[in-house]
Amino acid sequence: MLTAAQLFGALLLLVIASDSFTNAVEWFASLRGLARNAAGAIVAAIGSSLPETMVAVVALVVLHDARSQAVGIGAVLGAPFMLATVVFSVVGGIAFFRHSIYEKTGGFLAVEPRNAIVGLALFLLTFAFVVGASFAPTPVVRIGASIAVIVAYFVYLRYHLHQRESGVEQHPPPLRFSPRAAKPRMWIVMVQMAIALAATIVASDWFVSSVSGVSAMAGIPPLVVSLFLSPVATELPEAMNVILWMRRKEDELAFGNVIGAMMFQTSIASAIAMLASPWRLDSHGYAACAAAFAAVLLVLIATLIRHRLSSIALFACGIFYAAYLVFAAISH
Repeated sequence: MLTAAQLFGALLLLVIASDSFTNAVEWFASLRGLARNAAGAIVAAIGSSLPETMVAVVALVVLHDARSQAVGIGAVLGAPFMLATVVFSVVGGIAFFRHSIYEKTGGFLAVEPRNAIVGLALFLLTFAFVVGASFAPTPVVRIGASIAVIVAYFVYLRYHLHQRESGVEQHPPPLRFSPRAAKPRMWIVMVQMAIALAATIVASDWFVSSVSGVSAMAGIPPLVVSLFLSPVATELPEAMNVILWMRRKEDELAFGNVIGAMMFQTSIASAIAMLASPWRLDSHGYAACAAAFAAVLLVLIATLIRHRLSSIALFACGIFYAAYLVFAAISH
């Protein structure tokens, strides 16, 4: 009971901290007048990816033991896995319901096809480097793959920063530290960001220790536990933001945030994991990677064929998450 309570407390603190950080990042982007696509695909994506990255850093760099490394790798792989299956499916379901029932537009998202294709294709290329390195994880291969994925992320940044789009949403949700201010001061935003970052680091350390304890008590590999629990906890704030943006018909922000988070995790977080661990995956890790890769490939092919981002293709990505659940149940 004590271990379960500690795990729940760590998850709750992670959710609160990541929500506060994402909220501060949104206001930072708004006050700085950043472009809309940069806000969704870069700034908000980095903010929402911070908890998973902190879990990976604490587990792989600070704690560094075998169980903690498995938890860190699970956090790194679990983020794109959850985003490409569950969150894609949620986005597709909302878009299909909104467009087909209320707007009668055929269930397509209001997203620039070229932006979607570039993001999806670059993710698949980056993910291929990450997974490919695990088949021959020598130091040279891991270092080379780490450099390649970091370069890919900078290519992604350059692409979005050079897009010319309208400004970011002028009124994000109220700042948590100043809920009554119509336009909070920048220093308050920065204080909230710093405190949220510190809380995320503490929660990450707590979470890694709790997951290791739960996996040992249940006899389940820590990688499997982390693949499920870490993304569920850390993607909740991002999923809520995506749902909010989709309800506001801000499809570009919502989809860009998901792809941006996937790119950040598959480049920066994966580079840390490849450099700080032997980077050897088991069958569960490869199964999660296969599910994420297949889901993104499905959406990319559908977008190339239809020249629009299909809500049906996105919704179908949930099938790959269900398939992984079946595999995990059978293999365990």
